[in-house]
Amino acid sequence: MVEVTIDGIKTEAPEGSMVIQAAHKLGVYIPHFCYHKKLSVAANCRMCLVDVEKAPKAMPACATPVTNGMVVHTRSEKAIAAQNSVMEFLLINHPLDCPVCDQGGECQLQDLAVGYGKSASRYQETKRVVPAKNMGPLISTDGMQRCIHCTRCVRFGEEIGGIMEIGMVNRGEFAEITTFIGKSVESELSGNVIDLCPVGALLSKPYV
Repeated sequence: MVEVTIDGIKTEAPEGSMVIQAAHKLGVYIPHFCYHKKLSVAANCRMCLVDVEKAPKAMPACATPVTNGMVVHTRSEKAIAAQNSVMEFLLINHPLDCPVCDQGGECQLQDLAVGYGKSASRYQETKRVVPAKNMGPLISTDGMQRCIHCTRCVRFGEEIGGIMEIGMVNRGEFAEITTFIGKSVESELSGNVIDLCPVGALLSKPYV
């Protein structure tokens, strides 16, 4: 066990565990999208950036192991500025369709945008458009333009479902979630990715 201080509160955490886990133990919420306690660490979304003393820049809480004597601030000016910036980037391509989105009202992105987002975007560029694909009888991709590339769905399929049916192709703004070689997702377990998706990019095809 190592001793770590988070927002002025001292606690002990297992050596090798991550800052976000130690914070959760204390009841300190750190915003996140890609992190899930049952999945491997991806550190894709960067929403969980925190201020670690003696570190040159904000660090992702989901991928930063605790060390003895570590001091972490989750609500410092540096941490909040980093989280606000990440949220602004995540919203660049996200459509403003909350009133008609099936995830509206129970959307993690919507909730965090209230706390960390701005009232208006500074970006005037055209938003990215991702055409819907046929992913089989369970999953609808009509909302795929909402995807923030957290890869929860990809990791669930590989690590929990045990079937590599879903993956990410391309990079940067051209990255998108799709099935391998255009095949459909047939595994019933893969239907869980609909609930795992934090932004309503993957929807239930029978419901839609």
